Formats: sequence, structure tokens, C-alpha cells
Amino acid sequence: MVEVKTFGDGSDLQLIHGYGDGGFRVSGTRHKGSLLLMPREALPWSPPADLDSLSFDDMKPLLGASPPPLFVLGTGGAPMHPFSALAGQFREHGIAFELLSTSAACRTWNVLMSEGRNAAAALVAI
Repeated sequence: MVEVKTFGDGSDLQLIHGYGDGGFRVSGTRHKGSLLLMPREALPWSPPADLDSLSFDDMKPLLGASPPPLFVLGTGGAPMHPFSALAGQFREHGIAFELLSTSAACRTWNVLMSEGRNAAAALVAI
């Protein structure tokens, strides 16, 4: 498991303390498998076998009635293409879309939380 530098005490924010071995350690709790993160909630997530088929409609029920203004997708390894259609769907709903490897998404998430940003992340387990 890779350890991630965290900021402050984290209070009830969902900070990522480690990832790898098929899961994540978030705010002291080990989660097996992929994960959906909101600032104060971590939920199991079952990504489609082919991430290319992922759409905003797949994610909307998980994001709630008022989705955050930023969505980070951690794709496992380095993204092989830009997911332009998915990014466009998020932009149509007023949500900025960031596409990263899962390891980069974990580091980015902790920075976003340390800045007090409202965001969501879907992270494919590695």
C-alpha cells in the first residue's frame, strides 16, 4: 500500500491515507475495491468493466441532488485517452472534470480537501 501525505488533522474530511492492494485507506478505515468520495463520505463504487462506457447518468445518482462543482476520475493506471465525451457531459451540468491515474487522483483529492474545496472523486482500485 502506498502512503499518501495528508494535511492537518482532517477532522471528519475523507482524507486518503493509502492506496493499493485493491483498495484504499481513508480516514483510518480500509475500503476494499473502488471508491466514490465526497468530502465527508466514502462509498463503495462498482465501475463498469469498460470505463469507456461510463456516462454522467451513471454517476449522477451517486452524486446526489446537488452535485459538487468538481469531479475527479481516477482511472487506475494512466488514462489512455481523454474521455472527451464524459468530460463534455460533466461540463453540460456545470461540473469541472479532472481525469488522472488513481495515484495522482488520490494526491489531488487530499490537496482539494486541504483547500476546503467541494468535490467528488471516483477512484478505480489499484
